[in-house]
Amino acid sequence: MTMPSIDNAFVKAVKHYEEWISYAGSDALLVRILNESTVNNEIELRITGFTKLGEAFIQQQLAAGATVRDDAKRFTAQLVQGFLLAGLILLLVISLLIWRVQRSVCQPLWALRDLLQNVQQNSDLTLRADADGRDEVADAARALNRMIGHFEQLVQKLGNSATALSEQAANVFQSSDNVSQGAGRQATQAEQLATAVEQMSRSVLDVADNARGAAEAAQQAEQLCSAGRSVAADSAKGITALAQQLNHSAAVVQKLQQESGQISAVVDVIRKISDQTNLLALNAAIEAARAGEAGRGFSVVADEVRTLSANTQQATESINKMVSQLQQQAASAVDTMQQAHQHADQTVQLAQDTGGRFSQLANAVEQIAQANLTICSATGQQQLVADEIAANIHQLNDNIGQLSAGATLAAGASEQLTRLAQQLNTDWQVFSAR
Repeated sequence: MTMPSIDNAFVKAVKHYEEWISYAGSDALLVRILNESTVNNEIELRITGFTKLGEAFIQQQLAAGATVRDDAKRFTAQLVQGFLLAGLILLLVISLLIWRVQRSVCQPLWALRDLLQNVQQNSDLTLRADADGRDEVADAARALNRMIGHFEQLVQKLGNSATALSEQAANVFQSSDNVSQGAGRQATQAEQLATAVEQMSRSVLDVADNARGAAEAAQQAEQLCSAGRSVAADSAKGITALAQQLNHSAAVVQKLQQESGQISAVVDVIRKISDQTNLLALNAAIEAARAGEAGRGFSVVADEVRTLSANTQQATESINKMVSQLQQQAASAVDTMQQAHQHADQTVQLAQDTGGRFSQLANAVEQIAQANLTICSATGQQQLVADEIAANIHQLNDNIGQLSAGATLAAGASEQLTRLAQQLNTDWQVFSAR
């Protein structure tokens, strides 16, 4: 019996059972009665046939299942063989892809890794990666080459900058050292200049004191010149009176012939004294013209003038005594008295000249006194200027000290900068560049 017939019989049995059920309705008792009646027999017969049909169907299904199982085994074996073949082909394809990937990706990546390790270990920036190709690895290699080239340019610029920095640092250090040494020398010179200015200030004070002393000495010299001029005038008057007395005593001059030599000697002494007085007056005039430190010599000149005046007075007194003695013998000394009269006239003239010289000397001394006053005023101003210069020099010395300290700090910074530049140059030389 085939499967379609079995299916048809089963459908009919089910339909007949449904008719029974629809006829019985929902009454359970009726269903029980029907089940216990002949209907059950008919159903049993139907079910028995159906059971046989089911058994036959099961046997048929078992046979079909065995066939399907055998077909499945064969299909499974074929499928396994196909899968194995496909897996083998897939494995070959994957291996080929892996080999291709390794060749096209991994090997360039390994080359890039080796290049980076070589650059890192040897600091060689001249190395370049193989950038042939159009894939991402080639793009990465070209980017790496550009980066290494950029680093190489930076290292070259860094080396040039380090060299220039080292040279500039050395120059700055040398300049700072020169400035420091120059500041030291300037400080020493400023101290010496300050000492010199202080000495000059003291010298100015000494000059002022000396100028005041010279002014006082000039005033004293002027007074002495006035006194000498008065003495010379008095001497001229006395000598004139002596000449008149000699004229009256001509009668007794002959008696004085033996003493005429003494009179001549005394007159010679007077003449020499007058000559020396004239020379001293001339020297005093020259000294007055020169002024300056020579002005202090007027005291000496004044002493000499006083000495000469005293000698003149003594000589005059000697003459007076001798004239008194000669007056007793004037009759016998006429000729000698005439000569004495002539000498007296000359002495008067010399005395007048001496008075004129004393006047000139007094004028010169007055001018010297005025000049000394001017010098005193000028030295006072110079003292103020010297004090201001000394203060400025002390300020300059302080500024030079600050400059020296700054130069020392700059020299230390330059030395440290030189060391840093040398260290930078040493670090730069580790890299290899074109």
